[in-house]
Amino acid sequence: MESTRDKKIQSIIEQRSRSLIRLVSLLKKDIEVRLMEKIHALGYENFKMGDMVCLANVSVDGTINNELAKKARITKQAMSKVVKNLENDGYIYTKKHETDNRATVIFLTDRGKDLAIDAFGCVKEIQESYTSIIGEQDADKLKEILTKLLTELEIL
Repeated sequence: MESTRDKKIQSIIEQRSRSLIRLVSLLKKDIEVRLMEKIHALGYENFKMGDMVCLANVSVDGTINNELAKKARITKQAMSKVVKNLENDGYIYTKKHETDNRATVIFLTDRGKDLAIDAFGCVKEIQESYTSIIGEQDADKLKEILTKLLTELEIL
């Protein structure tokens, strides 16, 4: 005789493949794998997916470490480690803040700007690939739904 616990587990297993969290996680992983393959093929072999949290959030006028960490939703210490790695690889440079001696401002180097431009091109290619599968209308609707969700969660 099947126990209540066994029935619950069986129900969970049956629903697992359609779980929003699982679907989003699988898509995120696919994006990361495709993006890293493309970026590495362009000659940025030492760039890691974890470095994207910094690169994707640095503004043209520079951004302080604490703001980068906040935008990336990681700790200041974790962002400091990413910043150090990217600086060592020549993608960014840092300067002390003009009015706050505790703050460091991060800027993209020319190499970092080239990487950001190339990465955006790669992201666009990946997005076009997905759009070719689901169609323009569904892609637009998906972006609309995700934007609504992230706005309501105050992530965007």
